[in-house]
Amino acid sequence: MEAMDIDSNGAICMDLDSYISQYTGNCRLQRLKFYVDNSRPNSENYRLLIQTAMECKNIIVYTDAVDALNNTCPSEGMSINVEWITQTSKYMLNKVDRLEQDIKGYQVTQDKENIRRANQLLGDHFHDCGDLSNATKYYQKSRDYGSTVTHTLEFLLNFIKVNVYHFHWRSVNNYVEKAEHIDETDPRFLRRIQLAKGLTEMSLKDYSQAARTFLNIPCDSWNDEIISPLSLLIYTTLCALASFKRKDLQRLLIDNNNFKLYLDMQPTIRNCILSFYNRRFNIGLQSLDLLKRELKLDLFLAPHIDDLYSFIRSESMKQYFAPYLCCDMVKMATAFNTTVEALELELMDLVAGEGVKIDSYNKVLTAVKKCEKTQIQKDVVALCDTLNFKTQELIVKTAILKAGLVVKSNVPMSAEEKPSSSQVKSSSSVSSS
Repeated sequence: MEAMDIDSNGAICMDLDSYISQYTGNCRLQRLKFYVDNSRPNSENYRLLIQTAMECKNIIVYTDAVDALNNTCPSEGMSINVEWITQTSKYMLNKVDRLEQDIKGYQVTQDKENIRRANQLLGDHFHDCGDLSNATKYYQKSRDYGSTVTHTLEFLLNFIKVNVYHFHWRSVNNYVEKAEHIDETDPRFLRRIQLAKGLTEMSLKDYSQAARTFLNIPCDSWNDEIISPLSLLIYTTLCALASFKRKDLQRLLIDNNNFKLYLDMQPTIRNCILSFYNRRFNIGLQSLDLLKRELKLDLFLAPHIDDLYSFIRSESMKQYFAPYLCCDMVKMATAFNTTVEALELELMDLVAGEGVKIDSYNKVLTAVKKCEKTQIQKDVVALCDTLNFKTQELIVKTAILKAGLVVKSNVPMSAEEKPSSSQVKSSSSVSSS
């Protein structure tokens, strides 16, 4: 599972071969394409993308990768393999024609199960080739012939898979909610639903809930998932550091037996978490900065990196100041690898409404002390007002009962609710007067 290395500049870099080997099929191709498109031009990376596109029989990605290689690295360029394109196109057309002919034969015999299966195979075929629109069309057709709970689960998983790569997170969320209402104990199914749910929550910037969802995913028996265990470890760590308080960091991450199995895969991430928990923010932030360049090349994490890093830094500053009433901003700037002036600008937005004052002249951060005496007085006055109101309510209620001004219901009263003889007498005397 080791997929990270240290380069000559000290930055943590991803071993691309190890990273991509954790995925298969269209998932592998989509991640590799995103990585190559957003990283520095590299002929080896382009050749790896070309090879993967040929394995997945994705002609569009293949031609685009060859053109990009020839434009960015002319000295190492290559010509398009026209013969391979012709053979691949013919193979794909023959496979589609064969399956469609099978469907027509099954429709004649009214064999619904084989019709459903053939449509699902066509959907899988187009998904593997990167044609997500046709994949959606055939998955939808397979739904019409489903008759069991298992068929429904397969359909939901297929639609979730397609919408994830379309980045249609609202649709993913709808299908996940439907899947969660189905009583199923298959760990493979449950894992895929939780992965999709966590990705959706992360895409909606609900990082705290995304971290909790990812933490519930068991570490064993991974097979052909949209996220690898190493990627899940990184997603969970960043979402947790950006949203968890220190006590939650220990309870949900560090002391979590399931999550420890993920941490054992990558000691670098484990040391980073411990640095934040032990308030060594300088070391923790430096570790994250070394990872940032590579994490921006992750297909699902890239859009959130800047927000996550900003939230992690803000949460770290709050935790740094939390134990103190007064804090030296010079020492705090050193702890966060910045200048006092830059720190002051960060704190101006951060401490708004937090009961903290910034002394720009003395470079001191001070917590505003709350006057406990004044608060106690306010609580006592509020309590007195409440007691007075309740007392007035009781007096009015008692007077109404004595005057007999109570509307009687048609429902027969129990023995406890019937008035006593003394109450009846007092009521009659009031009416005669």
